[in-house]
Amino acid sequence: MIDPYQTLGISEEATLHEIKRAYRKLAKELHPDLNPDDKHATERFNDVSDAYDILTDPEKRAHHERARNSWGGGRRGFDGPRGTPDEDMFDPSFGTGESLSDLFGDIAGNRRGRGGTSMIIPGEDMAEFLKLPFVEAAVGAIKTLALPTQVEVEISISPGIADGETIVIPGYGFPGMGGAAPGNLNVIVQIEPDKELSRDVFNVRMNLPVTATQAKRGARVKVRTIGGELALQIPKNAKTGQELRLEKMGFRDPVSGRRGDQIVTLTVKPARKSKKAAKGT
Repeated sequence: MIDPYQTLGISEEATLHEIKRAYRKLAKELHPDLNPDDKHATERFNDVSDAYDILTDPEKRAHHERARNSWGGGRRGFDGPRGTPDEDMFDPSFGTGESLSDLFGDIAGNRRGRGGTSMIIPGEDMAEFLKLPFVEAAVGAIKTLALPTQVEVEISISPGIADGETIVIPGYGFPGMGGAAPGNLNVIVQIEPDKELSRDVFNVRMNLPVTATQAKRGARVKVRTIGGELALQIPKNAKTGQELRLEKMGFRDPVSGRRGDQIVTLTVKPARKSKKAAKGT
């Protein structure tokens, strides 16, 4: 009886993704349609299909593990040649009291139902990176992405999306084989840094240089925000490090719905001495 883990060349801790990846690779190499005169390849293909059936069905996989544990935790009975298992393994009293011929009979029936040659392989997921300007990530956008499959897909960017966040679009991954469904498209967002604006949770921060005169007398200046330019009042006698707020000009909190603020940190530039004053010193 086959050991599904050894057959697929994976560890016993393999994830479902790793199982599928190993199956796809081997099935493509061994499929009878690609190896019409190779009986060994056909046998290996059937073994691979059996192993995949066992490990991707939670109930069958659990049965397999119980059978192995009942045998003593080792791999005896699973490492022998195909079709020559120990007779004791087919005793109804073996392990859980369930016949292993029943346990593995479903799989053999499934293979006969497939005709032994049809290759049904789900499509693999596709990962693509999408670079977004800071402001577009803040306010949302509609972007078009050209895929390696020669397909273009429109992607809706939610306002306030975070750097590294993944957008999953079902059915836009690589196509499946034998009528199987295509995989998913995983779009990983990369937010490009902005020269002036940065994110601080739901607030937007920026540093604003002001002249000594503006800081002393006060001034009204235009500043960039994620919503466009706005006027900001610099108070009299402003100091370096002083923070001013533009309320509700930050990112929206998806839970509370409240928008953060834009926090503007002032940097007062030293006044330039005139040439006349410099000569007098």
